[in-house]
Amino acid sequence: MNSNLLRQVWEVIETTQTDMLTQLNDNQLVQVLVTNLKNRNQLPQDEEANAKAYIRSRLLLIRELAQSRKDLCCPLKVKVAIHPPLEVRTRDLIAG
Repeated sequence: MNSNLLRQVWEVIETTQTDMLTQLNDNQLVQVLVTNLKNRNQLPQDEEANAKAYIRSRLLLIRELAQSRKDLCCPLKVKVAIHPPLEVRTRDLIAG
């Protein structure tokens, strides 16, 4: 694979929805990415097998990057401890 095709593969990965990258099974994900490359007219017919092999060899990395992207866009909500109002705590301290 030449450097231009490699760049195109990663551009397709970066522009694919994170849910798709993290939720599809391996075969579906490879197929979606290859189809997106074809739709951009960026995948020569003789390079399809190489592109599939490259993507398949990078699936773990692709999923980890997608999860990181997802976490940056939608961080987990931090649970906040709910304390009784200050006046209740102060009253308890005075009474105690």
